[in-house]
Amino acid sequence: MTNNANLSIPAKRYFTLGEMCELLQISPTQFARWQQEHGVAVGYGGERYTRLDVVKLLQLKDTFAPFVDPFNQAALDEQGEPAADAQEVKAKLQAVLDDLQQTLA
Repeated sequence: MTNNANLSIPAKRYFTLGEMCELLQISPTQFARWQQEHGVAVGYGGERYTRLDVVKLLQLKDTFAPFVDPFNQAALDEQGEPAADAQEVKAKLQAVLDDLQQTLA
């Protein structure tokens, strides 16, 4: 189980979906897929989640792993730098391909 003891949860009563997903390091789409797969409804619907919801979900954070797409998570890589998204990777690969085509021409 992941140690979430060092994670500080802001002192608020309610959290938006975006705030909660940022704390959980999962996108709202991935969170929705997780809820659907596990048959769980968290919060009061829409974008309203209590502090207790966030605490409970942090305890279940390890169960999110199959639903996390590293290209769409907007997380950090091993060096703590922002991870590249799919569009950024595609653009860089296209630039390398263009350079190769120019060199071979």
